[in-house]
Amino acid sequence: MSEIYEMDEQTALVLALQLVALFSIAGALLLYLLCKIRVGNGPEASGSTPGGGKAVLVTSADNSVGLQIAVHLANRGFRVFAGLKDGASSGSPDDSVPSRVIRAWQKHRESLTGQCQGALVALPLDVTREDLLHEAVDIIRAHLPAGEDGMWAVINTSGLSYRGRLDQQDIAHWDAILKTNVVGVLRTARTFQGLLRNTSGRLINFGVPESAEAGLVAYTASRYAVEGASNALRQELAPTGIKVVTLRLSGVSPELLHAPPKLDTKEERSDISVDISGCIEYQPLVLTECALRVLDVAITAGAPCNVYSLAPKGHWANPVSFFKSLIV
Repeated sequence: MSEIYEMDEQTALVLALQLVALFSIAGALLLYLLCKIRVGNGPEASGSTPGGGKAVLVTSADNSVGLQIAVHLANRGFRVFAGLKDGASSGSPDDSVPSRVIRAWQKHRESLTGQCQGALVALPLDVTREDLLHEAVDIIRAHLPAGEDGMWAVINTSGLSYRGRLDQQDIAHWDAILKTNVVGVLRTARTFQGLLRNTSGRLINFGVPESAEAGLVAYTASRYAVEGASNALRQELAPTGIKVVTLRLSGVSPELLHAPPKLDTKEERSDISVDISGCIEYQPLVLTECALRVLDVAITAGAPCNVYSLAPKGHWANPVSFFKSLIV
């Protein structure tokens, strides 16, 4: 009898472990469905595409992260205004890579039949220059549909980074980092506050990296300053309906994040590679598909979280952590 009793206890333990595993899987699926429902009930549900033609400004498409975000959101149906220090392209071979990518995207979109709500408009913008910021407001207003005078989101992708030991860095590098990464965010918030207020839009900034790296003291300090400023802006702008969202990116070095894009060329020829959407292919692509999905939630959710983590692809190994990053 004792042996049978012991066998029953072991069987019960195995069954209990199986039930725990089953409930864990069911819980992960439930979290996934909740995320989908939350996104589906957001403002993007009213349009035929997730963006619904809503206006979004990406302050800098001169770097890898900014260009990738601009193209991604345009493909998702947003009317994207992409800031370029050199302005819109002239069609010359000497145009910058971002200008050529944007021009190729525009030509491909013009060739498509049917109703396409997405758009990608390049405009001259430098967050360190007050005159260009105000000119950008006028350009955006001129491109908005009749009767509209507001923006859905402003995404601050402008940034600089310099790596090196603190005692060996030029102080001019610190000044440039703070002027672009911190003061640029404040200038942008002040300049576009009116357009965001009209739509109860959102201001999206990149905050503190999830892991500190050696040789990036000034850059890390600037990101802490941006996150602190975002927290203060969130409280100050709340009465106006403007939402302030912070994105935390891990697994990507700042040099890669702000690197100027380069065109992909086929090895056997010097031809420029083009993807199936007609867009010129370029490198580096710093955000994974997982991170872009989180970005979509941050932009489209009716009541976005204060902070989102743009987790690297490796975080798919822990789906519970990924789902938590979407809804917590």
